[in-house]
Amino acid sequence: MTEEALRVRRALPGDAAAVMALVPRLVDFGPPWRDRDGMRATDRRVVGEALRAEGDDPVVLVAVLGEEVVGFVHLHSIVDYYRGERHGHVADLVVAEGAEGKGVGRRLLAAAEDWARGRGFDWLGLAVFEANARALGLYEGTGFRRDMLRMVKPLGRGRWST
Repeated sequence: MTEEALRVRRALPGDAAAVMALVPRLVDFGPPWRDRDGMRATDRRVVGEALRAEGDDPVVLVAVLGEEVVGFVHLHSIVDYYRGERHGHVADLVVAEGAEGKGVGRRLLAAAEDWARGRGFDWLGLAVFEANARALGLYEGTGFRRDMLRMVKPLGRGRWST
């Protein structure tokens, strides 16, 4: 794959099946105390809603090689607690297994930055499962820095294992 052959564009209705086929990868690195089936159901619902959105917040951008969707990024805005201002947020980023390590994630993040700048945002944020070392490396390698660490303690519901 040449990086020139890779295009990033807004997802079209015909891309929905390919995008949804990638959604299960989102929880590959989720902690064991989370219900992965429930997480997948939530991801399918939220990404599906973003695919059907007509505006540009939320939006799903796809990386396309030829006619094949090889990754996607789901973007929306959120308000920062301390600043009280909206900024761009990478809700989900997935690269197809066969396209990993080929620049797809970097291109999707660059498109995410363009989206955020185009909306006048001065920040682009994201969250990543701590165990996803490959994604952490990509994010840090493209200029993201750790800001906050979110911790959870289940209180008697669901399962908890380490």
